[in-house]
Amino acid sequence: MKDQYVADIGDYGKYALLREFACNGIKVGVNWYLTEDDDSSDGSIRKYLFNDKNGIGTLDPELYHKLQLINAKGDRKSIVDIKDSGIIPKAIYYSDMIDSNGNPYERKTKREDWFLKSLKPLDKADLIFLDPDNGLLTNGGAGKRNAEKYVLLDEIEQYFKGIFGQRHNVVYYCHKGRRKQEAWMRYMMCMSRLLPEARSIILTYHKGTQRSYVFLIHDGDYDNYRRIIDSFLERWERIFTEEKLN
Repeated sequence: MKDQYVADIGDYGKYALLREFACNGIKVGVNWYLTEDDDSSDGSIRKYLFNDKNGIGTLDPELYHKLQLINAKGDRKSIVDIKDSGIIPKAIYYSDMIDSNGNPYERKTKREDWFLKSLKPLDKADLIFLDPDNGLLTNGGAGKRNAEKYVLLDEIEQYFKGIFGQRHNVVYYCHKGRRKQEAWMRYMMCMSRLLPEARSIILTYHKGTQRSYVFLIHDGDYDNYRRIIDSFLERWERIFTEEKLN
């Protein structure tokens, strides 16, 4: 996640989904996986906030209005505005930026320290949302160059299993990029293979670039989460769809 992405059309879908859980009594925790802004045009799709010809703003008018207000701040907007706006009711956040400087050993050490610092503030969450720039890193670890743009396999495992505290349900962001469909499905199923005890649900958002949200749910929470997601999908038909895994 970068500050430059705030209020992009991807944010609208992302926060609408998380709000659905928060409004149904699920305590949401957010780890931004915050990285420094860059000179790219990523995260710049905001026309929907000025010309809602498709009526997407009617699906969650409160969220839509709050993002309009945040977007009006221009280059001064940041993730702090998301937190302060109360967009996700009663959510808790971990906002430390990932430091990607140094050699592989230094990057690995700093990443491990960064992750361990996230455990305490997020421990009271029922559902932890992980928001990296790109998605899941499946071939390499914390010392790899550009690893700051990804969530790591062991980080998801630690949140899910609660190795150092309470166990959590987890949802993480990933985008399709240039992957062909077969490779995309393998990629999204990676964590369900690593955590066979987790119940998986994958939702894809179809506005802007294609992006998905991979849920890893403990068995005892599955029925409630399934109910919440089904209700959400009914209202957001064709904008969000569920990926059916083989």
